[in-house]
Amino acid sequence: MNKALIVFVCLAMVPFALAEKKATKPDANSQLSAILEAKVKKAWEDFKNKDKNAFAAILAHDFREVEDDGGGFRDANAEIAEIDAFDVSNYTLSDFSVHPIGPDGALVNYVAQYSGSAGGQKVEGKVIYAEIWVKRAGTWKTLYAQSTNVK
Repeated sequence: MNKALIVFVCLAMVPFALAEKKATKPDANSQLSAILEAKVKKAWEDFKNKDKNAFAAILAHDFREVEDDGGGFRDANAEIAEIDAFDVSNYTLSDFSVHPIGPDGALVNYVAQYSGSAGGQKVEGKVIYAEIWVKRAGTWKTLYAQSTNVK
């Protein structure tokens, strides 16, 4: 009777032990989220600091962007050129979400609030970004970005 009770208790504890193991193991999605959030933040710092080489390094060679200004698609060269035209004085990034798209891709969404100047005029904005990131040759790069101004 004692042996049967011990076996029963041990078997009953197995699901709890497995659940605990899962809870303490780092989640692959949270690791990916941390990596891509850090890359987005670095890109914003590179843009603010006018570090064109560092900023260009995160863009895929076939990068495309659409902004809600009606200007259509922009490529990597156009995006890098914006560094000269816009002075970012302040920004905050929030509400990050990362959704894996296969093993080498992810959709990254976030909100950016910024202020600065362009052409001598004060500029402020709140923008929602949607970016597609791809892993190429072991490095995460931005393939596509779309931004929408919000109130």
